[in-house]
Amino acid sequence: MSITPLSIEHVSDTAILTALGRAIESDRPDALFQDRLARSLVGVRGEHLAASITDIDSLAKAIAVRTYVFDELILKAVSEGEIDTVLNLGAGLDTRPYRLPLPSWLRWIDCDLPGILSYKYDTLSNIHPNCILEFMSLDITDARTRRTVFQQVNQSARSVMVVSEGLLIYLKPIQVTAIAIDLREQKRFLWWLTDLSSPNGLLLTEKFLGVNHLNSQVKLEFAPEEGVEFFHNFGWRKIALRYIFEEALRLNRINLSTELLSQLPFKGEHNLRNFSRLLWLMRT
Repeated sequence: MSITPLSIEHVSDTAILTALGRAIESDRPDALFQDRLARSLVGVRGEHLAASITDIDSLAKAIAVRTYVFDELILKAVSEGEIDTVLNLGAGLDTRPYRLPLPSWLRWIDCDLPGILSYKYDTLSNIHPNCILEFMSLDITDARTRRTVFQQVNQSARSVMVVSEGLLIYLKPIQVTAIAIDLREQKRFLWWLTDLSSPNGLLLTEKFLGVNHLNSQVKLEFAPEEGVEFFHNFGWRKIALRYIFEEALRLNRINLSTELLSQLPFKGEHNLRNFSRLLWLMRT
């Protein structure tokens, strides 16, 4: 049966593609991790979305590397006793509470739009998480609701790690600025784990997703020229920095052809090292 390609119509579709990337990685004999729930979350729509991706293999490898490194850093923070709460912004179809060896006392809060949280809850309703898992509906661009959620979490936690995997690139710089400030105002929000694209990295992501298949509601926007320094202006300092291409080499997941790079309208000089970075930030 042929599969009809579908356009990416909403940010929730990118969450489905991320789950597909984890499913593809989990099927490898040398898988970096096992996410046996990912395939059930992908569903039929995910298979049709994947048909619109020019190079699903490279996209899946990039997702796998990002996932693995985020896993490493989250488990490191938990094992060292740094946090008792994880606030997962733009959680999408993330399954870490189910698949990572997290302690039962850890509080994990998935925040996202109600539709995607309902879909995940219903799909995984018979699966028990390894920690205390909560779902909070949140449109991250709604400033009033965002501050209310942040305040509620801050009041009920001892130390919080904020996670925003694959989220910021879809936001405007002014929105990321507001989020960085709102997070910094919560005294118990001590850590922030996120990924950060460069301008050329944004172009590469567009190439992977197929910019012509993106609905007008889905725009890639946040890729600051100043890089990590962007966050320093709002009370966050870098304590760890990983480069996605270096990590891909380390994990044997590099697969980016010269032909693909030659098709990109790069802005100025480019350095593969700086295309995409994974940041662990600490409040100052």
